[in-house]
Amino acid sequence: MKTVRLRLEELACPTCAQKIGQVLEREKGVHSARVAYATATATVEYDPELIDLDRITQVIAKLGYKVIGM
Repeated sequence: MKTVRLRLEELACPTCAQKIGQVLEREKGVHSARVAYATATATVEYDPELIDLDRITQVIAKLGYKVIGM
């Protein structure tokens, strides 16, 4: 398992943070995803053999948010 902490741009509300976490956790290879509205960060624990960081950022982008750093 690998853990990454991503900074998100323009996280709109706590409900949006929750939705991002839920959608990420449905991805094969993501063990857990915690998104904090207050800090605009996502902490994702994942199996790099099943999913990569590019795919994680694509999932976030499809929800309308941009990863701006780690």
